[in-house]
Formats: sequence, structure tokens, C-alpha cells
Amino acid sequence: MFVRHYICQMRTLPFRVFLIVTIGILACYSFVGAEDQDGPLYQVRAGDTLYSISQQFGGSVESLQKLNGIENPSLLSIGQILLLPGYVGVSGLVDTYLIRPGDSAVSLQFTLNNSFVNLIKLNRIVNPNTLYIGQPLIYTIPDNSETVVEGSFSVVGQKDTLLDMAINADCSPYELMLLNGWSDVSLLVPGELFYLPDTQSINPIPDPFMDVIISDEHPNQGYPVKISIVTESQTSVDGQFGNITLDFVPIGELQVSLFGVNAMSDPGIYPLFVTSERNDGQRITMEMRLPVADAQYQSQRIVLAPDKAKLLEDESVRAAEDEIISNSVSVFTNYQLWDDVFIPPISMDYITTRFGMRRSYNGSEYQTFHGGVDFGALEGTPIYSPASGVVVMSKNLDIRGNTTIIDHGIGVYTGYWHQKESKVSVGEKLRSGELIGYVGNTGLSTGPHLHWEVWVNGVQVDPLEWIKQGIH
Repeated sequence: MFVRHYICQMRTLPFRVFLIVTIGILACYSFVGAEDQDGPLYQVRAGDTLYSISQQFGGSVESLQKLNGIENPSLLSIGQILLLPGYVGVSGLVDTYLIRPGDSAVSLQFTLNNSFVNLIKLNRIVNPNTLYIGQPLIYTIPDNSETVVEGSFSVVGQKDTLLDMAINADCSPYELMLLNGWSDVSLLVPGELFYLPDTQSINPIPDPFMDVIISDEHPNQGYPVKISIVTESQTSVDGQFGNITLDFVPIGELQVSLFGVNAMSDPGIYPLFVTSERNDGQRITMEMRLPVADAQYQSQRIVLAPDKAKLLEDESVRAAEDEIISNSVSVFTNYQLWDDVFIPPISMDYITTRFGMRRSYNGSEYQTFHGGVDFGALEGTPIYSPASGVVVMSKNLDIRGNTTIIDHGIGVYTGYWHQKESKVSVGEKLRSGELIGYVGNTGLSTGPHLHWEVWVNGVQVDPLEWIKQGIH
């Protein structure tokens, strides 16, 4: 009874106060201890763990524990200050910032109120031109962090002079030189980004661009990407992703382009350029970098019967058929024909082969990939249009069998191979859910199934990802 009474007394208000004060003293001890040491500091937030902090800023959980004298990592408290290991010549509170469209070595200095020398030290940047969208960037929180950073950015045009730029910025040439760290205006390079003092909240996107929205910013191999741009006066936009030319169409207040990442592309960072025209007639290009991730596609060995294998032996047959398909899906219709998200053309209950699988036929090298999704189904199963569009092909091919291709506008096409029978004709307009044909086993097929492809700007993309993203 005495023990139980004593424990209950410990749970009373005085004990709770004692406990809170003790924890506070320990937290303050950690705060003061960390601040007294040289190096960058991080203030713990709700949800943080030593593991998440080590992933964010580098180092290991053990090094964080040792450096900050933490015996029990589960006792981190919100507001606690931690010293971060592995940095030399940097001090003060730090945080991370995710690179956005338009950010560059020039704009980040103003956006984050950090010198680029400091950003290089914190992030071990070797080449500032390789910063990519979504990249986490460590920066020092300035003492005046509550001050709203103001200003905008522009690009040096082919005909621009320092005086012209200063007049447009409503400041003196000397002030403009000082703000941008220019020592010799004769060294100004057309296309170079520069800062303009302004009264609006800072925006790294240069005039005439106002906003850039990319979905998704971290695509895998074989994924579709949508880029939407807001410009002044809705001026026209064109672009380039790697070796793919981007066509933009006006949709509402946006300039929109869709493109696909080739399933055989090497994972890495790819340049993305968009170009528009300023009010003064000068064309301005904004450069961004998009990271492409490895989709981890699997491999598949296929053994064909002799009569089917003959279709692959003559390379000229395959090349000629590939050219027919390529020509059919490469025509750009500069308006959108569908309104809602795409629906599957057939039941998804039985998917036999997914997109992107590297393929070997009868022991050959893995030189090709599966360009669509195979749906297993009984011969004669109906196939329906996944969205509105116009039929641009309906014919029998040696490898793809009975083939239908539908144009959905703005570079989006869908294809249907190996049909038993096609029920549509070229030029026919289809609405979502209308009958296209029936599942078959024609062409280079090892059994009844529908092979369904989605092409975006001349590139095959994962049809399931196209449906999942709901691009419309």
C-alpha cells in the first residue's frame, strides 16, 4: 500500500513540474553546448529523428549522438539545437530548401539571402549549373529571416545595355552593378540572369515567364511529364527536353506541353529549356534540369515458334513497320480532344506483361523493351476507347496484327495491337467508352491478349502511369 501511495504521489502536479523543469534544463544544456561549438546548427522540429536529420544534412546517427552528447536519441525535444558534423568554415542555424523551377546560382543568393560561396561550402557544389529541380539545398538561416526578400529577375538580352536595364529597373547603373556583383559591364553575356530591385516578393522566374508547373518533377524512365507555363500576355512558348522538341498549346491561361521520358534513357539529369518572347521582342530562354530516375524494369525471355520467329529474322520488315507507327504518332494536333482522365480500354484484372520490360527473343540480346501493357483476355473480348479522339490507323500489320491508333490531341496517341477485328475506320471520331474492336491473337503474339500503348510527343510511356497521374 505504501509503495502504491508513493507512486501516486509522484504523479501529482509538483512531480510533473519537477519533471518538466528537468527536461527543460537538459534541453537548454544541449542548446548552449551546441551553440558554443563551431559549426552549423539545426533546430529540431516536430517529427524529427536523428536518422531523418542525418539523411537531411549528412553524417550518421552515431556522429550526431557523439557530437551533441546524446545518450538516448529518442529524447529529442522540439527546439533543441544540434551541432551538425562534417562541415568546415560554416556557422549559424541551417535548414534545407528544395530547388524550384527558375532557381539558379544567381537567384538562390537573393532567395535564400546566402552568398553562393556559403552555399557551395554547405552543399559541396562542384558545378553550379547542375542544380536540378527538387534538389535539397542546405542554407544558413539569416539573422533577419523574418524580413521579406523583395525583387525580381530578368535575362540579359542580345540588345540590352546597362543603361537600358537600369532604366527599366528604375535604379542607377551603378546600383545595378553593385547588386549583381558586376565589375565590368563589357563582360555581360546575353542569356545571363540578373537581379532587379523591386517591391514584390522575390520570384526566381525571369520575365516574361510568371510561373512554371511541372508534373512530375522527378519522373522515372518511361513516365509522362506535363509542363504548364504562365507568361505575360499569354505569349507563345516553345521548348526542348534533351533531344525532344516541345510544342506548347494554350489551355485557359496556361501554355501546356506534354512529353514522355524514353524508357531506354539513362538515369540522370536532363536539361529542360523553355523559350518565350518579351514585350521588347527579345526571345528569352529559361533553363532547368530535370532528374530522371531508374524505373528498375525487369527482363523477360520469350521463345517464339518458328513461324512467329520468322517475323523477327527480316530486320527490314520490323524497321518498315516501326516507321509506319512512328509516322502515325508523330503528327502534332495543336488542340486537346479529351476532357476527362483516361480509363482502361479493357479490364485490368489480368495484366500479363507490364511496360518497360527488357526483352530477349529466342536467346537474343536484351536490345528492346516492351512498349505497352498486355492485358490477358479471351479472344473476342470487347476493347473500348479510353478517351475521346480520332482514329488515324486501322489496318493489319505483320508484327502488330490488326492495329488501331487513336489521336487524342496535343501529341497524345493510343495504340491497340493483335486485335481479332477492328470495328473503327480512319477519320472516325470516338468518345470515351466507345467500341474499338475485339481481343485477338494476330501478328507476333503468343496468345489472345490486348497490347495497349500510350505515346506522348512521339515517345512511348507507361499506360498505367498515364492513367494513374490523371493528366487532362
